[in-house]
Amino acid sequence: MKKHLLIAGLLCVAIIPPAFAVTKCVKLTSSTTCSTYSGEHGQSNWSATCGGVSIQGVAFCGSQNGGSQGATSTAVTISTTSDDNKYCWCRMISPAVSRWVFNNASLSAYTCADDCAYNCAYYAQIPTSFRSALFSNLSD
Repeated sequence: MKKHLLIAGLLCVAIIPPAFAVTKCVKLTSSTTCSTYSGEHGQSNWSATCGGVSIQGVAFCGSQNGGSQGATSTAVTISTTSDDNKYCWCRMISPAVSRWVFNNASLSAYTCADDCAYNCAYYAQIPTSFRSALFSNLSD
C-alpha cells in the first residue's frame, strides 16, 4: 500500500507544474513627472509618459460626482438619463491598474464625452492631487 501511495505522490509531483509568484515593479509616485501626454477629443483612451514609463488609461463619463479632483472610487455609476453623465473619471490600466480618479465636472454629457480623455492625459502631467491619486493604490 505504501508503495502505491509513493508512486501516486511521485506522479503528482511530476505532472503538476510549479507555481511562481510574479511581482511587477513600477516606480510611479506622486512626485513622478510626466513629460508627454496624448488624449484625443471624442475618444476614450489616453496615454502619458511618466518617469520614462509609458502609461495607458481610459476615460469615462458617469453620473457620479466625485466632488473634488483626485477623489477615487472602485466603480463609477451611470444614469439612464444621458444628460446626467457629465462627470469625467480616469483610470490607468497599464502598466498597473489604478482606481477610478475624478477629474472634473462638465457642463453637459456631450462636453464630457468630447473632453474627458484629453483632460485625463493633460492632468496626468500636471502636479496635482489627480496625479497623486492616479499613482496610489495600484494593482495588477
